Amino acid sequence: MKLNIAAAGIAALLVAGLVGQAQDKPAPAARAGVLNLRDCMDKTRNHWIAEIEQEVQKLSDAESGRATDLNPQERARIRTKILDLSNKRRLEVYGEVVRISGEVSKERGFDLIQRVDRMPVFESGDTELAAQIDRRFVVHYDPSIDITAEVVERLNKVHAARKK
Repeated sequence: MKLNIAAAGIAALLVAGLVGQAQDKPAPAARAGVLNLRDCMDKTRNHWIAEIEQEVQKLSDAESGRATDLNPQERARIRTKILDLSNKRRLEVYGEVVRISGEVSKERGFDLIQRVDRMPVFESGDTELAAQIDRRFVVHYDPSIDITAEVVERLNKVHAARKK
């Protein structure tokens, strides 16, 4: 019994020593990249988003002629239906942005992709400037870690392939 207690004590000391050594080793440095989500979801850059907006506009135009004859509750229901469709389709695109960002980050050796926005633009009477600045979590980054253009290019390729 005394031997088992002694052996257990020695084993505990060895484990504690090994854990202490493992904690003393610095973790490898993580590499981070950035992605401008607004640019990825911009209809002028992303063909998929442009098509979604065209689809939503066509649906809105078709319903607007009919909606004048309807009661306010029915018009609100139609607007909600159109908004839900738009949001559902944009969420599909966002899912692809996340998936492709993961691919690109793995290929380029990044461990983390941080969302980054463009520098806010000041316009006369703009009450949103403080909010725009608050939303910018990354203040500076090296442009070489920006994966936005690559993600948008791949999004457009994926969308073109789906259409075929």
